[in-house]
Amino acid sequence: MTGTSSPKDHPEDQKDEPEPAQATRHRNLDRRAFLGLAGGTAVLGALGVALGQRGFDALFGGAAAADGAMGSSTGSRLVLVTLYGGNDGLNTVIPYRDSAYAAARGSLAVDPTGVLPLSDGFGLHPGMPGFRKLWDAKELAIVHGVGFADPNYSHFESMDIWQSGVPDSPESTGWLGRWLDGTRSSPLRAIALGPTVPTALSGERVQAAAIPVGPLVLPGSTLEQALYAAVARGDAGGAALLAEAASSDSVLLELHQSLGPILDSSDSSNPLHITGESTAVAGAAGNLAIANGGGGQASDNVLAAQLSVVANLILAGATADVYSVELGGFDTHADQEPVQGALLGQLDSAVTAFVDALRGTRHGSKTVVLVYTEFGRRLAANASAGTDHGWANVAFAAGPAVKGGFYGEPPSLTKLSEGNAVYTTDFRSLYATMLGGVLGTDPKPFLRGSFPQLALV
Repeated sequence: MTGTSSPKDHPEDQKDEPEPAQATRHRNLDRRAFLGLAGGTAVLGALGVALGQRGFDALFGGAAAADGAMGSSTGSRLVLVTLYGGNDGLNTVIPYRDSAYAAARGSLAVDPTGVLPLSDGFGLHPGMPGFRKLWDAKELAIVHGVGFADPNYSHFESMDIWQSGVPDSPESTGWLGRWLDGTRSSPLRAIALGPTVPTALSGERVQAAAIPVGPLVLPGSTLEQALYAAVARGDAGGAALLAEAASSDSVLLELHQSLGPILDSSDSSNPLHITGESTAVAGAAGNLAIANGGGGQASDNVLAAQLSVVANLILAGATADVYSVELGGFDTHADQEPVQGALLGQLDSAVTAFVDALRGTRHGSKTVVLVYTEFGRRLAANASAGTDHGWANVAFAAGPAVKGGFYGEPPSLTKLSEGNAVYTTDFRSLYATMLGGVLGTDPKPFLRGSFPQLALV
């Protein structure tokens, strides 16, 4: 299915564009949130939700899971990797045998002698040898031409569409948030790494839990923590509001005791084992999703740190079905080659180590990693050795449960619309595949329509 509608914003206004006063969509992912998602001290309050006893029990398969409060789990897990800034898919999955690619990119075209060949005239960026190994093991699916009709050049509008799963009307909930609502799930059925819950995991009644990247630490001194625990014990004869607050506090204390040791182990027990690259979370906690619209890049270990925490949770038996992690810095208007190369190297090493750590394990063998970004880049390079905002792009799914190969039709590089590759695969087909094939649910009510599932799981 192909769309050729004109964009909403002019490409010359791409760099750090202002929000139009007449904007029609609900801005769940506003500029402040987009550029300023940064972790602070890893305090217990970073969980961001009043979990309740059922939510606490659900985290490790207690009473809530047993009585159905979390919905029907398939035992599969989805790890959502969001690349903020608009990764250049043409220099990631490279059509190196297409003469139109080299002609338009000029010196920014990846040298074909360095490309990691796949098939059908495509190859991976030289900095992605781990993804090449996953491809050879038939554990990497590459989806061509992913996008939506009536595209635009705005980071915020495009990411809002991707996370809501609704491209044609304002929407305040996310595609996975509606799944949480519809399955009457505990917040802990979906976990976001970092201080905030992304729109994708936000429902009308249920939001995912946000947990810090790093140890869970109760706020205050030892004495203050003891007083906090005393308040949490409550008083059976006290006021109803105080009793409710005490109940919530006691659950957070229990969560600290049960989840805390797993998060503490992320510094000392690193299941990713990335040679030559530290995945310690201490330096990464303050660098989440520096998503760029002119902003900086995340530290070298930020994605590996997040995935190390996720791996520890999965291997420890946490029953969450969905995890969300992120990497920013992909808005490469200038000097793209070194910036993108470094970021793709981080993505490659972190994701492949994560898949390797879970392969063959009791809790991790059915985990699927989905990697996406808000839009692609234009075919032609710009005058600053970079690329400007475009339309269609590639997406990845990785893991032992994935049926590797190419999916979707590659967009033509000679039949462009305003210099952009036109989408051939509706992004909601990706979501339908994840909901149906991984989470084991009917996608239609959560995507508000029927979309063909891809045979990649």
